[in-house]
Order: sequence, then structure tokens, then C-alpha cells
Amino acid sequence: MSQLSLSYEFFPPRSEAQQRRFWCTLGCLQTLNPAYISMTWGALGSTSAASLEILEHLVKDATVPVTAHLSCSGQTEAQMKPMIEKLEALGITRFLALRGDVPAEASGHDATLSHASHLVSLLAQDPRRDISVAAYPEVHPESASAESDMKWLKHKLDAGAKRAITQFFFEADTFLRFRDKAVATGITQTLVPGILPIHDIQKVADFSSRCGATVPDHLIERFGRATTEESRYSAAVEQCVNLCQRLRQEGVNEFHLYTLNQSTLSSAVSTELMGKSVESIVAA
Repeated sequence: MSQLSLSYEFFPPRSEAQQRRFWCTLGCLQTLNPAYISMTWGALGSTSAASLEILEHLVKDATVPVTAHLSCSGQTEAQMKPMIEKLEALGITRFLALRGDVPAEASGHDATLSHASHLVSLLAQDPRRDISVAAYPEVHPESASAESDMKWLKHKLDAGAKRAITQFFFEADTFLRFRDKAVATGITQTLVPGILPIHDIQKVADFSSRCGATVPDHLIERFGRATTEESRYSAAVEQCVNLCQRLRQEGVNEFHLYTLNQSTLSSAVSTELMGKSVESIVAA
């Protein structure tokens, strides 16, 4: 197998307690030498100011490259360019280009960046920028069809992105079928599986129903039988490691873990995949 590459996603902490947990989580996961870490943009309905503030601290304190999520819906090029310049002034040249949620009161014909592909094209004007986009193995909830969704993914990638990071999924075949369709469509860029360790199966099921991801019945039953915190933790690590190992057998070597700003599961899964013990990582 080729060398394993891991990356981690975080969201901007919104309280003092969340700040403390975030920095502890970051410190723990950085010891695993990830390829990069990413910070969401205006997560949970917050403004972009929260993301910009944490990114400023993150670039100074992180020991690995930082990717900034960037949403463009409802924005014009004139509005977006100063934000890109602010991020680059911090030292950020890696971006995950997203459309983002459509504002309730969009600015109509003035909003020239209405699709993620528009933002990719804007970012790609500077070839030094490393650009990623999002992908949906089970089809974007707003897409008319799987074929249409794949067409738009190819359009985003061809606009100048190097890779696509997927929405989370829970069965390897979901990603492998998606990858086969992407290759058949002519997509040659890297497809990186987005992996979500399950901290709370009910919350995951509720969220999945809104974002086009399927939680298999057998997984809900498996966690339903886990009646203690320890058994739920073991089930989560086992499910995540097995999923990634199956994908590795199919030639997948890059994984993007959605940490939810918690280190325990992401660290355990990562160390299992790396074939190391948690104790050896901490000692290093």
C-alpha cells in the first residue's frame, strides 16, 4: 500500500470552553503529522469573522499547513477578492471552495459567485493556490440527478481544483461506486473520502437525513446494542477503521476526518490506521 495521508477538519469555537477544547484537540492531532488541517467558514450560522479570527491564530500556532474553507454564495468578485487577500496576507494559500448556503435575501443579479465553480475560477487566477472542492458520493440534496451532480463536480474540478473532498458516508461501496462513475465521466483529480467518526449515532442520523447521506440500518442497530460509553467508543473506532481499511485495499490512501473539534475518536482511528499505539504517539 502507498503511504497513508490524513487531514483533519475543525470548526471555529464559539465559547471559552470550546476554545480550550479546540486547542487541546489541535495539539493532540498535530502530533500525528497530518498533511494539513482545515477550518470551516462561518460554521453553524456564524459570520465569516469567526473563521477569519481563528485562522489568524491557527496559522501562527499550527505546525502543519492550514486550509481555509471559503463560501461564495451571494457574493460578487469585488466582495470576495478582499477576503482572499486577507487570508493570503495571513499566509494561507490552500482553499476549499464552496458555494455555501444561499442567503435568504440573495443579492440577485449582483451576486456573480453563485456557484462553487465561479469561486474556483476566481481562485485559480493565481496558480500558486491549492484549491479543493466538495463532492457528494450519494448526490447533493439539491441536485436533479446523479448524472447532473457528477457533471457539476467535473465542472468545478476543471475550473482549477486539484482534488475533491467528499461528504461523509458509512459504507465503502458508496465511495467506490462514486469513484467509478467519476472516472467514467473523465475526472482525473484525486477524490478524498470524508470520514466522520460516530460520536452520537442519533445526531449523525438526524444530520445525515438533511445532507444526503445514508446511515445503514445495521449501523444504527450496532450502536443501539452499545449501551455503555466504552462500547459506543469501541463501535465507533471499529466502524471507522474497517471502512478506511477496506478503502485502502481499493487503492485509497488519503482520508479527511471530520473531527467535530474532538480528538479522542479521530486520534484513535488515525493511530490504528497508522499501525501505531496511542501511547507511542503521545510519547513522541
